Amino acid sequence: MNCAGHGANLIQVEINADAIDTVPVQFDGRILEYYYLERAPGTKGTDETVILRTSMGVVQISIDHGKTWKEVSSANQVIAIYPHPYVSDYVFLVTSTNQILVSTNRGQKWATYKTPNAPNTFSSVPFLSFHKSRPDWVIWHGQMDCTKLPAGTACGVSTHYSKNAGKSWTAMVEPALDCMFVTGIQQPTDENLVFCKRLLPAGGSNVQTYVQLISSTEFFKNEKNTQVHFNDIYGFAVQNDFVIVASVANDRASMRADVSVDGTTFAEAKFPPDFKVSVTQAYTILDTSTKAILMHVTVNQNPGAEYGTVLKSNSNGTDYVTSLDYVNRDVHGYVDYERMQGIEGILLMNTVSNPVEAAGGAQKKLRTKISFNDGATWSYLIPPTIDSQGNPTSCSGASELCSLNLHGYTEREDVRDTFSSGSAVGLMIGVGNVGPQLTTYGEGNTYLTRDAGLTWAEIKKGTFMWEYGDQGSIIVLVASPVPTNTLQYTFDEGSTWQELQFNDELVTVADISTVPSDTSRKFLIHAHPQASYGDKTLMIHVDFTGTTATKCKIDTKNAKNDDFELWTPAKTPGDTSCLFGHKTEYRRKIPNHFCYIGDVIPQPHSVSTNCTCERQDYECDANYRLANDGSCQLVPGYNPPNHAQQCAENPNLIEYFEPTGYRRIPLTTCAGGLNLDQITSKACPNHEKEFGKLHGGMGGFTIFLLVLLPFCMAGVIAYVLYNHYYGQYGQIRLGETDFDMHIGLGTENGLLKYPIVAVSAVVAFVSALPMIVQQLVNSRFGRGPSRPSRLYRSEISSRNSFPLGSRNGGVAGRYQYAPVDESEGQGLNGGSLHDDEMLASDDDSDDDFGHMIPPDAPHVNLPAPSSPQLSAAPSSPPADIMTPPSPASPDADLRPVSPEIPALDPPTSVDKSGDSQP
Repeated sequence: MNCAGHGANLIQVEINADAIDTVPVQFDGRILEYYYLERAPGTKGTDETVILRTSMGVVQISIDHGKTWKEVSSANQVIAIYPHPYVSDYVFLVTSTNQILVSTNRGQKWATYKTPNAPNTFSSVPFLSFHKSRPDWVIWHGQMDCTKLPAGTACGVSTHYSKNAGKSWTAMVEPALDCMFVTGIQQPTDENLVFCKRLLPAGGSNVQTYVQLISSTEFFKNEKNTQVHFNDIYGFAVQNDFVIVASVANDRASMRADVSVDGTTFAEAKFPPDFKVSVTQAYTILDTSTKAILMHVTVNQNPGAEYGTVLKSNSNGTDYVTSLDYVNRDVHGYVDYERMQGIEGILLMNTVSNPVEAAGGAQKKLRTKISFNDGATWSYLIPPTIDSQGNPTSCSGASELCSLNLHGYTEREDVRDTFSSGSAVGLMIGVGNVGPQLTTYGEGNTYLTRDAGLTWAEIKKGTFMWEYGDQGSIIVLVASPVPTNTLQYTFDEGSTWQELQFNDELVTVADISTVPSDTSRKFLIHAHPQASYGDKTLMIHVDFTGTTATKCKIDTKNAKNDDFELWTPAKTPGDTSCLFGHKTEYRRKIPNHFCYIGDVIPQPHSVSTNCTCERQDYECDANYRLANDGSCQLVPGYNPPNHAQQCAENPNLIEYFEPTGYRRIPLTTCAGGLNLDQITSKACPNHEKEFGKLHGGMGGFTIFLLVLLPFCMAGVIAYVLYNHYYGQYGQIRLGETDFDMHIGLGTENGLLKYPIVAVSAVVAFVSALPMIVQQLVNSRFGRGPSRPSRLYRSEISSRNSFPLGSRNGGVAGRYQYAPVDESEGQGLNGGSLHDDEMLASDDDSDDDFGHMIPPDAPHVNLPAPSSPQLSAAPSSPPADIMTPPSPASPDADLRPVSPEIPALDPPTSVDKSGDSQP
């Protein structure tokens, strides 16, 4: 190996193959599921634990990242592995009987406990549901004894809860569909709060049942204290800040969606005016990580031609606007959606460029679009000008005719294989092509971006799987689906590549993996031998630890000895302006420095003070749509939204702003600059006096000044007229004449003095009259001038006011917003926040690395999320991890809503009162 010293540029590095350890281990059958039980940051130990289950019913565990394996013995067949989604030390093995195996130390020791009944295997309901901050609290979904039920009674799931990780159980609801703890949403909830879907008979000979949504803070011990939220729902979901419910509308022919931020009160979601909600359609919750709900609504569901519109909510999850039309989805409801992990608000989606032809039966033509402001505006991916061999590409610059297009989520075999990694900041890899549309996967090449999707480079001809290691300092590529026995790796983010033979014979690679945080230098290649495909599985351990012992150094005082650089994401090439109202710096290893990172680098490195607002900080308001010129235009036939409703929703609100067609993006923290949404303010009912004081209403001193103003102006005008008149008739004067004295040009009692003063007073009073009238009207009716502020009656709670660059004392927060008093910003129903405001507290929010857990949760793991999509990341593990799981049945999970026609023309029957109704 020939490399420069520590902190110096990497000139040439040739790695000896012996420095990279490769160990193949063969298993009988296929790998049905596998999970990493990653140590929490800061904990002792060096283990990198992997647990898997084969199609032969065998569970294997490794503590050295797959180099050696040990079978987990069980008296009964294990049918599912459940790693705790919030605490990485806990893992549960569910057997086909009423026994489970539980480990609280990452599989080092196991305990066997009895469950109240056998697991429910007749639906897609998860066997176990977990509490975010109480690792020992779990809910069991078991099989009911339906033989004793009366005829015509539906059979559901028997639910029990445990507060000691399964040692003992207490009954809850029966018959049910599923239950889950509801904690960590936007507003604090009781830690005992549980939501359940309970089955109710429809009555008569009809076996069909209603699904009732109920909740309790005492585990349903007393029916009187059980709260019934909805009597007939399709399903509900809990994501980050929101509880989202799909239910049957009163007309029984349409469907509605309701949202809660406190787990108690719900408000109906208001969709854009050109949407008509039908019970036969579907929607998918894509993401809620940026304090707004991103929802895909199906427009066309013809098999093979499915697409829809992506809607984005305000911070309450109630008012939705169109983000992007014709977004691709598949028959299962999964959407071609990708989020840049580690950096806020950068999204990628694939759209159908021929929606009319596709709806008529033609093959869909897909194109990739990117947004740098959380879906407010979109553009095509800028293609590279040359390919990986130095040849010019077919186009330069992104346009309607040519751009870079990438294969997305709907074609992914493992939902965890995302474009990006939370620890490899700014890096994304995808397979696609340059041209007017996306071609078949086999025709694609492999592309990489270092600047979070702004510019791309072709790094390899052909299609490859990828994985990031050591926070992006290592990238590994493996050819797929063609047989291979080599991999490609780079230490300089794709500038140079080297090849490694990892097996003697050719294999078909199914996946490549590493720890969820992507901080290890070890990888696992999942492959099938050519001679026994499907009957045998190879797990090949690949370890790059021996390639270098030099650890990267951070030295802010000496740039020559610093292996890291500060990088800021931008919206356009060469641009260093702000994203979401602030400038964020990330620390990244300099690509041509050869060293390993090791310990996790806190990101972002720094967040500057708020920047001034610009167009990118705004999105279209309700009843408005983005026009081709980038402006927000009112949908024909509809009125602007009625912002006065904010006063009814929040009795403490003093003022509201008239609609302008724009609203602030919930994620932005900008201040000053371009003001598009707060032009004219009005007082809320019963707050006129407070409004007048805040805007300087007509007090006694103000009236005095307004009365005095005309006379002051009269004096000024008289002085100007006098000098002007006097100057005209007396520019050269040897002495005053009698005529001069008579007309007043030279005395204080002249004839021109009083006419001038009188005319001046009239002119001044007429000039000031509109201002006086306006001030009197404002004082009487509570209307104020343009003022870029949000005004509340009570003082802002000091504990909600965080510096922009901090979260819990050290980690920079992505979701620190304008502070709002918790006692007043109650979210929904009686205290809704403004569209662009939310609580500043971020203790329980999910970030790009996974779930944020309260401080009292032990051994918290922060893995990259397996999927941002609700329907594509079920709580129950799929039967085969290599095949995307299908969404739950309509009566077992969240059913989406959808418009019928994506047109700007309003439907025949619509409420035009200014409130967009679904």
